[in-house]
Amino acid sequence: MGPVVMEKKLMEHKIASGNVISMGPDESLLILIKHCHDMKKQETCLRFITLLLLLTCAALFIYTMGADLKSGSSGQGSAVEQNPTHSKQERMCPAGDPKTNSTTPHIRLRFVSKDNDNDGQHIKWERMFGDIQYNAEKNAIVINKTGIYFAYVRIALRCQNEEGYEKFFLKLQRWNEGYNKTVKRMEVLESITCTQGESSTVFVGDLFDLLAGDHMSVLIVEGYKLVTELAFGAYLA
Repeated sequence: MGPVVMEKKLMEHKIASGNVISMGPDESLLILIKHCHDMKKQETCLRFITLLLLLTCAALFIYTMGADLKSGSSGQGSAVEQNPTHSKQERMCPAGDPKTNSTTPHIRLRFVSKDNDNDGQHIKWERMFGDIQYNAEKNAIVINKTGIYFAYVRIALRCQNEEGYEKFFLKLQRWNEGYNKTVKRMEVLESITCTQGESSTVFVGDLFDLLAGDHMSVLIVEGYKLVTELAFGAYLA
């Protein structure tokens, strides 16, 4: 039996047993297109699931961070409120504020509206707070305990002219009945350029070794008309 006859018989046997299915070219193309569509659907589905997982993880991360921050801040606040040592230290050391430390001699005065704008006069004051004596007749703070004091003056100035400039000159003076002599302890010399509504603020302060009975006063040598606000104070350092 020749090879051609053998091949023919084998093909007839496969066809008879159903192992070979005859398929036209159009049907093969349709199957390939359907397979591509199925693969594309699976890829889209996988992408959507991946995006959903990423969004879920991001939301969980943000929620966790927010909860940690909230619990941390509340925990710190509770620790400060419930720590008796911290509270005790705050009561004993009020950051050097003489207003809150009643055991430290202190005083603060504020400027009283002026009767005139003449230079060469002492500032008149009214008491804001403090337990150091104030002599209204001499317009002076009266030191009642010998020690090192921090004295300060804050001045607000406003220029009235439209052109040029104005000078301001202030002296902090000390006087005591024991030596009956006025001594200059500090000076402030300021120049303010005048434009429409020009203003300036000056703050000066220093430590002074003062005796009980010393009188501290503020003298405006020049530029009294420029003064719009003044504060004067002292406390035991």
